[in-house]
Amino acid sequence: MRALFLSALLGASVSFTSFAVQANEVTTPAAQRWQGHGVVQAFSAQSVTLEHDAIPELKWPAMTMPFTLSSGAALNGAKPGDRVTFILERSGDGFQIVSLTPQR
Repeated sequence: MRALFLSALLGASVSFTSFAVQANEVTTPAAQRWQGHGVVQAFSAQSVTLEHDAIPELKWPAMTMPFTLSSGAALNGAKPGDRVTFILERSGDGFQIVSLTPQR
């Protein structure tokens, strides 16, 4: 009887531990990303100015605007004047560039 009680108690504690671990896990949704095309106008230390085509998914018309570069953004050798494909993601209240790929 005692062995049965200890077995049940051990099983219950393992179940509760598993539940507690699951309850404390924080899941964050995957970052939303969008692709665009444009021409690099200028770079600064932490931003890039792009003259980009319309981005219908964001309901943005074609325009020229600066974007923050994410830390570790892949610039792939892009320089002012290059036509690029870019990936951007939401960052706080704005958007940031994750990568620029020159179209050569």
